[in-house]
Amino acid sequence: MCTGRSPFPLDARDVLTHAGDLTENGSFDEVRVELDWLSSQPHRYKTLVAGNHEVLLEDAFLSKYPERRYGQSETRHDLDWGSVTYLENSDVVLDVPGLGRRLKVYGSSMMPRYDFSAFQTPRAGDVWTDRVPDDTKIIVTRGPPLAHFDGARRAGCTFLAREIARVRPRLVVCGHIHVAYGREDVVFGGVRRMYEGIEGGWVEWWALGRMALGVLKARSLEAVAGREKMVRREMFTTIVDAVVIGGPKNELVNKPWVVDLCR
Repeated sequence: MCTGRSPFPLDARDVLTHAGDLTENGSFDEVRVELDWLSSQPHRYKTLVAGNHEVLLEDAFLSKYPERRYGQSETRHDLDWGSVTYLENSDVVLDVPGLGRRLKVYGSSMMPRYDFSAFQTPRAGDVWTDRVPDDTKIIVTRGPPLAHFDGARRAGCTFLAREIARVRPRLVVCGHIHVAYGREDVVFGGVRRMYEGIEGGWVEWWALGRMALGVLKARSLEAVAGREKMVRREMFTTIVDAVVIGGPKNELVNKPWVVDLCR
């Protein structure tokens, strides 16, 4: 999983997932070159969501700001996607032999308004509730969910966080926040979903009492069965911020994440 063009060799695994910002300005020529690079990678499948820099891929944005076409007449419809599957509020089912099963991947570029670029939505606008199919195993977004890799400005989306807690996918890939590169494994059990709800504002504060009881119960079970066994018993979600840009000068320094879904 990566966002930006990785300066490191990419492991030839089953699925290469890109969370947007392939380009700097989002011109047709830039997008075309980067799609050629993605298509040249050896992975069986490549999926992509647009980043906020890929202005070429949002017609509504270009209609409002035609100068961001940079004088080029070509549109998104003139692109050759090669072996890349582009996801725009849509899903695809991948047949992965190494896993012995099929994976449904849902992708969207929509994110709460952050700057002057594409795929921005009002912060109070809900574009996520019940949008992701229940059997989705991988969610790929440009922006992060609230409280997960969303930076000091808390730029994450409340509604995306709630949808992830509802669907409980195996993997969530995001980017956007350059300083937030990282990985975490989250078990969206009752306590965690309640905590996420209080944090995001869709669960009332009175639920803190129930959450405290849930924590005590979980700690007791851990003491008996061991934490590792408990995590294996419950389905957990791996969330990664895959941005490859880092450091004070926004250099390409971070390695792409490799996630083994067999574990």
